[in-house]
Amino acid sequence: MERRTFLKSTSALCSAGLLGLSVHAQEQKNNTHVDQMTQRLSISALRKLNVTFPSMVVITPTGETVEVQLKPRIIRRYAHSIYVYFEQVKEISIFSLQGESMGKIHLPDSMSGIKDFAIDHTLQSVHILEYGKHSITTLDFYGQTVTSIGEFGTDLLQDLNGPKSLTVDEQSNIHVLTSNDNIIRVYAANGVYVSSYNHIGRHIGHIRQIDGYQVISGVGGKFNDTVTVLSGH
Repeated sequence: MERRTFLKSTSALCSAGLLGLSVHAQEQKNNTHVDQMTQRLSISALRKLNVTFPSMVVITPTGETVEVQLKPRIIRRYAHSIYVYFEQVKEISIFSLQGESMGKIHLPDSMSGIKDFAIDHTLQSVHILEYGKHSITTLDFYGQTVTSIGEFGTDLLQDLNGPKSLTVDEQSNIHVLTSNDNIIRVYAANGVYVSSYNHIGRHIGHIRQIDGYQVISGVGGKFNDTVTVLSGH
């Protein structure tokens, strides 16, 4: 049995607004480059907004009932809202920049573990990477499947082999980073392959994830502390 609870912040609206701006500013200080339209947030930044994490009730081997708090696995800030995927739940929670609950995007029952997701506000859609899959599933904001983008392969540039991170640019193109070759492939919203690029220097090594809307950047380096501005346009 699962129990999830999302509570609104009890802080006054003006205080919450100041806190939201403060957290955003601090996250910017901690990054070499931040796109103003999108940013990946840390768990600590989410906690500073007084967001209540969902919980799951489990039964221990001794028969005790224990409430376990679920961890946020993916946290993405966009222009006006924050989207969070918590472990063990089939939904993406939406919060204001001040931490107020704004709703949820329900995921299909067939989806299991989510590796990454990206939001396209223009087309009102969410692109999702699942563990063990070599394609991208596109849902509308009601959780209905719209299309599938890419397919497994190693011979053609448009083939996907080990996709691990993605982001959506201002033209609604989906940029997908693959782990096997460190190449970023670009697809149009309708699934048509557009291009590929990799402008990452050898001193950077493999990048862990990408982000961006107006400017695409990647995080990598030996300690995942190097931010590189990429050019895919």
